[in-house]
Amino acid sequence: MTLLALGFASAALAAPTRIVSTSLCGDGYVLALAEPQNIAALSWQADTKLSSAPETLRKKKRGRADAERLVALGPDLVVLGPGDLLRSTTAVQKAGANVIALNWVEDFKGVFNNIEALGVALDRQTTAQKSIARIKARLAILENRHSQNQVRPRVLYLMPGGAGAGEGVFVDHAIRAAGGINHGATLGIKGWGKVPLEKLALDPPDLILTSFFNTGYPSVVDMRSRHPLLVKALKSIPTAHIPARHWVCAGPHLIDAAEAIANALGKAHEGGS
Repeated sequence: MTLLALGFASAALAAPTRIVSTSLCGDGYVLALAEPQNIAALSWQADTKLSSAPETLRKKKRGRADAERLVALGPDLVVLGPGDLLRSTTAVQKAGANVIALNWVEDFKGVFNNIEALGVALDRQTTAQKSIARIKARLAILENRHSQNQVRPRVLYLMPGGAGAGEGVFVDHAIRAAGGINHGATLGIKGWGKVPLEKLALDPPDLILTSFFNTGYPSVVDMRSRHPLLVKALKSIPTAHIPARHWVCAGPHLIDAAEAIANALGKAHEGGS
């Protein structure tokens, strides 16, 4: 986690009352920890299908990692998403704003680290620890739920162009938290990569997951017009759609994705029994 601005971690600093988030990833963390009245702006995508923002907050002003936009918003805390440009905050830092840059993370431990750091930035450390405790409790429930399963089902996550989630990415961790085996990793995918269709045909998973990203369209719609092996797989294998707002990045809502996967696994098991 990157904390910027001199004296940022000092207990003498007042809690921010004009918080600006510049990304969907940042929105998820800010919404989990900040008081709504202290949020001056959410990201420029906060009113899309990809957003986890409640309807009551979707009409907030729009934040972006753009110097002119940030100055106009007059924040006292800017929450940059992973990959947002630090130089966009130079002017607001000179005006007295603090800046926190979220790290891109791939597992729940990384999520907890981001939550803890943002809790410090917001002067809401207790809220942050409670948020972490709730997620850990939900993870424990999932673990208990599938701990008695002798065989774990194989789960494959497919993206619109036929790419999949392999070993080490946050989708992999969500699948494993739900009690499944990431079949993308079994097929040899490292990180994000193309699903080997011949291997898929010979060694199909027990469940296929789809979602949608920047296009805003369900990936299953896109894939059914593509390769015949994908069409066959989607017709013959149980498929579950996971809302993209749960995992635009590894954030506080990654646990929602894991629970949705666990529920889908339960339904698939019932349908196959």
